[in-house]
Amino acid sequence: MAKTQRKTKRKKRSKTNKQKRSIRNRREAKKYIELLNHAYKTLTSSYHDLLDKDDYLLLPYLKTGFNRGWKVLKDKNIIKEIKCNSLCMTMSILNSTLGKRKRIDELNPLQKLYLVFISYLVEDGELSKKEVTLKHALKKIDMRIMAKRNDLEKYTKKGDNRNIKKCNKFIGRQEEIKKKLIESDGKDREDVGYAFKIDVCNNVDCEYLHEYQMEKGQKYSESYSKFCLNITEFFKGIVWLNMYQIFGKILNPFKVSINNNVLNININIRNVINKVDIVFLPEEKMYFSDLFYGNNTLDRARKNAIITRKDIWIYNGIDTRNNKLIKRSVHNLENKHYVVAQMNIDSGEDWKKPIDEKAEIIYKNLSNFEKGIGELPILKDIRKQIKKIGDKDKYDLNENIENSITLHWLYMHRDEIEDYIKEFIF
Repeated sequence: MAKTQRKTKRKKRSKTNKQKRSIRNRREAKKYIELLNHAYKTLTSSYHDLLDKDDYLLLPYLKTGFNRGWKVLKDKNIIKEIKCNSLCMTMSILNSTLGKRKRIDELNPLQKLYLVFISYLVEDGELSKKEVTLKHALKKIDMRIMAKRNDLEKYTKKGDNRNIKKCNKFIGRQEEIKKKLIESDGKDREDVGYAFKIDVCNNVDCEYLHEYQMEKGQKYSESYSKFCLNITEFFKGIVWLNMYQIFGKILNPFKVSINNNVLNININIRNVINKVDIVFLPEEKMYFSDLFYGNNTLDRARKNAIITRKDIWIYNGIDTRNNKLIKRSVHNLENKHYVVAQMNIDSGEDWKKPIDEKAEIIYKNLSNFEKGIGELPILKDIRKQIKKIGDKDKYDLNENIENSITLHWLYMHRDEIEDYIKEFIF
């Protein structure tokens, strides 16, 4: 009898410990769920929460994302190019801000949530080799058909016969492709390779990548489905709130109004060159034109090294006394991460002009930038917009850079810069 009672007590104690653990998880998950909900609402100007208390099941995934995202941010072999966004300068600033922290414990909950999206959305060479299953590919085709049927309904109401015909043709073609796929058990992939390629911005592919978690049970499936269906909005909303902490000086994210559509920033890029670890990558024309080299031994050696590919220089810093950008060998940069800007300076409207004439215009515009005269590049603001992502209209963010002299912004370690230049500039 006594033995039976001891077993019962152990079961009760075990159950109690499990309940306590569940309560702790729910309490910890609550702050992240509330932040994700507010991020979604501030981006979409919605008053409705997407996640609820039962979505605490996402907590293990989020916590894993914190650590993975931190490793990606600190990994000198990974260029931080994040998919599903067009905020290349904004994202580089945010990555640099967080990357300067020594330990993950120095980050607040909002910043940690950003790490989840770094872990998921940063370009992954291994992921590009994978393919979704036939089930997921068919689901993506169905979504395309559904989107086009919605368009068909709109055109039918307008009596737009030309677009009605286009929609019917598209739907018919997709139905035919779907039928062939099913009959061939996924082997006949003519004109449908796109459906098997993984796009992390697509909610179906997101569900495929989280299939293991979703198969744990109905509640898990529901939580991950909600997360995947709105993953780009959660991501953009988290970025929006983080940028408010940096530039809007609103430290409490819940004080950011859901009705704000524009975040004014007004960063004069020339004025921050010596305040931030920024590297400017010249255009190819700049590397090979004598205009961008001084009449001295060092610059002659620099150009010869470019021609022979023995060494590559970049701009890092500005000499404010002489109003000249400072050239440095990539190898002479400090052993750390940099905000890297790929230059794209206006060369005039006539694209047929000879390269030498274009180089002269670029040189003049670069000189004006160095001297701080004329219209200077300014990161003016970030604003909400609606953009078609895949086959759906999605809430998005857009950065407004006035008088831009850059094509792209990235966050990368010094050791990756030379290879990047060789691949994307030369």
